[in-house]
Amino acid sequence: MTKRLPSATTEFRITPGRLEIGKFSLYYERVGAGAPIVFLHGLGGNHLSWWQQVPYFMRSFECITVDQRSFALSPDPEGLFCSAHASDLGALLDHLKIERAVLVGQSMGGWTIVGYSLENPKRVAAMVMADTPGGIFTPEMKFEQSARLPADPNPPIGSLPTYAADYFARRPELAFLYEEIRIHGARPPADAAMRLFGQRYDVAKVKKRLTMPILCMVGEEDTLIRPEIVRALASTLPNAQMRTVPGCGHSIYFENAAVFNQLVRDFLLEVGYAR
Repeated sequence: MTKRLPSATTEFRITPGRLEIGKFSLYYERVGAGAPIVFLHGLGGNHLSWWQQVPYFMRSFECITVDQRSFALSPDPEGLFCSAHASDLGALLDHLKIERAVLVGQSMGGWTIVGYSLENPKRVAAMVMADTPGGIFTPEMKFEQSARLPADPNPPIGSLPTYAADYFARRPELAFLYEEIRIHGARPPADAAMRLFGQRYDVAKVKKRLTMPILCMVGEEDTLIRPEIVRALASTLPNAQMRTVPGCGHSIYFENAAVFNQLVRDFLLEVGYAR
């Protein structure tokens, strides 16, 4: 299929917005036109994390990015953090009058899209779960103690396990950008990882309700959510496929955007969502 490129007269505008949810104000952006794709970032990100995806997908889709509660331009005055992420997503989709969408979740974002989809399966056309178990845990999944995020709030550039071990040596400018995005604006609570991994979804409910097409993706060198964990996830889900990306750690979307984007687009074509 020949990829459609924007013409010289095509205009793409970033439309920022805010949604008030009680005392909380959710920041979001919309770009492009077409069937909607909603991107949900991970623990080390915010809406800017998707800077390599939005320009690619906005040519055929409406791209919605958000700063999830506790991140960047969405500080969390109530301290609800991940316990409200799924309901925040639901409130946003209702606000934007989006009846059905594809949801893309990176790491922590996987918990968000699974939580929302369990309660609203008919409103989810498909899901992409990247480097995440999404709160779906099975006995086969073993998490290593050494893979935990460091406690240092200001770790040296290149030391985080959120990308391949040699990524800083290979792409210092992108590793630097990753860190700049990570520290932008509001930051999650100190016990964020513990609270996130404490949020677990019922596997029987998952198998019953998450029947939409799901693409599970993992970096071959991911030490936080290792490939065998994602493999166990894909085998648990009723309608899932798995892709492993060589040379990447925990952030395929950032480390190798070209491969990430192509895998997602191929998946959307396969499930009949792309045009």
